[in-house]
Amino acid sequence: MTEKTAVVYILKDKFQFYTPAIGRVIEFRFMPEVVRDLDIINSELLENQIKLFVTNTKISPGTLVFALAENAYFTKDFVQPTQAKGASSQPQISSEVLQKQADEFIEHVPFDNVVSKTIPLKDGMKVVATNKDFYESIAIAFEHLGFTVESVLPGLVIGNGLSLRPALDPPMANLILQKVNTVKQYNLLNQQVYQPLLKQETEEVDEVAVERQLPKKANRKSIYALVGMSPVVVGLFVVLYMQMTAPPPNWKTQASNPTPQPPAQQVPLATVIPTVAPATTTSGAPTSEFATVSVEIVGTANSAATAQSLLSQLDTYKFKSVGLQTQSSVSSGATLVSFAPGVGQTVRNSVLTEVRKVATNVSVQEKQLGTFDITIVLGE
Repeated sequence: MTEKTAVVYILKDKFQFYTPAIGRVIEFRFMPEVVRDLDIINSELLENQIKLFVTNTKISPGTLVFALAENAYFTKDFVQPTQAKGASSQPQISSEVLQKQADEFIEHVPFDNVVSKTIPLKDGMKVVATNKDFYESIAIAFEHLGFTVESVLPGLVIGNGLSLRPALDPPMANLILQKVNTVKQYNLLNQQVYQPLLKQETEEVDEVAVERQLPKKANRKSIYALVGMSPVVVGLFVVLYMQMTAPPPNWKTQASNPTPQPPAQQVPLATVIPTVAPATTTSGAPTSEFATVSVEIVGTANSAATAQSLLSQLDTYKFKSVGLQTQSSVSSGATLVSFAPGVGQTVRNSVLTEVRKVATNVSVQEKQLGTFDITIVLGE
C-alpha cells in the first residue's frame, strides 16, 4: 500500500477517514434525510456533502479501502447442530440444506440490491449480506472527485474484533491496510446482486405459460369486441335515419321574432378599484433576498445540538439551501461567520442575529466566492 492509500471505516450512521499523509482520523456523519438504516434517501445530496467534506479537509485524491463495521451489514452462522453429552447423536445436515437456509436468510435482508459473501467455518459457514447501494453511493461520490476505490471489505474478515469497534484509530487503519491483500476474496466491490434461483425459474415458467395462452385470449377478446360493437352500429343507423327523415327547422320564423335583450348596465370606472394583497415576508425581510443565498453550518459532535437549533432557525428565512456538516474538530474556539461579497446587508443582519442567539463569541469576515455564500463555523 502506498502513502496515498486511505481507509474509510463505514458505520451505520457515519464514516471515518484516515490516511497516513494526514495522520489523523476525520469523521463524516450521515444526515437522516440523506442516509437512514443503510438505505440511501438522497444520493445527490450525499455526493454534494462528501464533496464539501473533501474540500474543507483538504484531502488529496488517492486509493481508498472501505471497511464495513458490523452494524453496516447483516450476518448469520449456519452450522451443524451441537451434539449434547449423553444424548444420542443427531444426524448431520447436508451442505445443500445449509446453503438453502443461507439463501433464505439473504432473501429476507430488507434491500432491493443485496450482495453477500460466504465465509467458511469449521462446521458450516458464516454469511454476510448488505445493501450494495449503500456503500456504492459513497464510492461513486469519492470516484467523481478523483479517488479510486480498491476494495470494500466486511470488517469481520480482518479479524481482531475490528468490525465491532465504534471508532477508527491509526493502528486499526494500518492493520486494515496490511491485511487487504490476504482477504481480497471477500471484496464486495464488484459483487453481483443476489438473485434467488427459485425465483428465476418461476419467472421463466410464467413467461412461457403466458406466451402459450396469448393466442387463445386474443381470439376470445376479438369475438367479445365484435358482439359488443353490434348494438353501437345499429344505434348509429337509427340516428342517421331519423336525421334524414325529420322535417327541416323553421329558420325564418325564428329569425323574424328575435327576443329583445335588456340593455347592458355600465359600471362606472370610478367604482372599480383593484385590490392588491400585501407581499408577505419571512422574518421581516424580502423572500427574494434570501432565496438566492446558500448557507453552510460546520460544527463538531459537541456542538450538534446548537448546530441543529441554528439550522432550524435559518430554515424559516427560506434560503436557497442550508447545509449541516459535522467534523471531528474545528480550528477555533470562537464562532466564525464568513460572507461572500454578494451577500446583502439585510441577509447579513438576519444571519448574525440568529447566530448570536446560540453563540456569544462571534467573529465576522469576508471570503471569496465558493460552494456556499455564507459559512458558519461553530466554535467548540
